Amino acid sequence: MGTIDMKQLTINKMQDIRIFAKRKSSVNGQWSNVNGSSGFTLVEMIIYIAFFAMLSVLAINATIMVMKSFYTLRINQSISQSATTALERMSREIRNAYNIDTANSTLGTSPGRLTLMTKDDLGALTTVEFYNTAGNQVNMKVGGVDQGSLMTKTVTATNLVFHSMNNGTATTTNSKAVKIEMTLTDNRSGISKTVKYYDTIVLRGSMH
Repeated sequence: MGTIDMKQLTINKMQDIRIFAKRKSSVNGQWSNVNGSSGFTLVEMIIYIAFFAMLSVLAINATIMVMKSFYTLRINQSISQSATTALERMSREIRNAYNIDTANSTLGTSPGRLTLMTKDDLGALTTVEFYNTAGNQVNMKVGGVDQGSLMTKTVTATNLVFHSMNNGTATTTNSKAVKIEMTLTDNRSGISKTVKYYDTIVLRGSMH
């Protein structure tokens, strides 16, 4: 009887120790069994999910910022390239012209049309026209033949005005000039930019 009681007492003490260990581990927010395995609590899971969600938001915002910067750079390049091409070609043709065909030009308003009286490479009389198309592209004609657009496809000329200017009097050298007002716009992926340009060019052939 004494031996049986001692065994029973030992078993009871071991059970008490296991229960005590389990209760003690629960104070730290985790339950552990006798083999030492553990798991995450609900609070920890919420914290981890919130942390990864925040990282995802930051990554998405960073990607959006990079894409906006890329499109802004492309827009700036397109507008600058279109303005340079259009203004340089118009300036060159205006300088080489000797007169403005006002009857076939639309001056002082937008969309404008400028028809220049000039000479070709062989010295023959011809005309050069600059005008705004229905798609707001600045096009050029030489001798009535369309030469196409002077701008990139994504850029539009929302305003194009030509002004004819005369300088001189009856006793001084008479010269003509053309003032250009041009507004270019590019819009991509919700990003838009508009730039205004002004230039004044003297018709060298008109100076006499």
